[in-house]
Amino acid sequence: MLYAVLGPFSAMNDRGDAIAGLAARHRQLLALLVLNANIALHRDQLTALLWNGRPTISAPRNLTTYVAQVRRRLSPRDPGLSPVRTVKGGYLLSVRPGSVDVAEFNQWVAQGRIARENGDYHNAVRLFENALSLWRGDHALLDVRQVDGLRVWAERLDEDRRAVTEDLFDVRLALGHHREIVGGLAQWATRHPLRERPHRQLMLALHRSGRTHDAFASYQRLRRTLVDRLGTEPSPDTQALHQRILTGDALSAFPARGRTTPRGITPSAN
Repeated sequence: MLYAVLGPFSAMNDRGDAIAGLAARHRQLLALLVLNANIALHRDQLTALLWNGRPTISAPRNLTTYVAQVRRRLSPRDPGLSPVRTVKGGYLLSVRPGSVDVAEFNQWVAQGRIARENGDYHNAVRLFENALSLWRGDHALLDVRQVDGLRVWAERLDEDRRAVTEDLFDVRLALGHHREIVGGLAQWATRHPLRERPHRQLMLALHRSGRTHDAFASYQRLRRTLVDRLGTEPSPDTQALHQRILTGDALSAFPARGRTTPRGITPSAN
């Protein structure tokens, strides 16, 4: 079985064919099990997650029904061979290495960040691009976010995608690709007007491309947005880069980086 969470949730057989007949509750249940792959979830914990902490009287019975139905969908010829297993007090989804896209994403990201730290920027570009190619849209678990635990986890994954996208811009700046990426950076900064990191990257790319006036304008737009929406000035990192551009000392500057530790598969349940 293959499971994809980096976009709408999807469960597929080993040939890549989507599993048919998974209703909304089945998909939510299976997504919770996938994000806790190879970890036993107690029935009470799973019930609380699936019903957003407010289980109905019939919820425990319904959970048993949903598990049985998911088993039949995943293994119609013999539900006993389903990867959803009953363990003491709960359930566990058994998955093989390489069968969950987020695990592969995290692996590519970790390797890319190691390459970046080692100054191997060409390899870092390849690894970050491999990681981002796994996404099937901008948002994880797009169709199962009605479950609070899945929504919170999906938002974390979305932030991981944004951070890795900006990691990729960083290493391309380090390789001197400022002219090639300035357009993409401008679009990304426009989509994320409150994220200072891509605005710093854009300022640096513009300055290195000989467009210092545009770099100043980008800083002023960011500052106005932050003041108007949040009542705050740009961060010290952003102000320091602006000052370096003012003094002509930014050609060798490298943007401040974001978080460097990729998340695992298993979310915090509470």
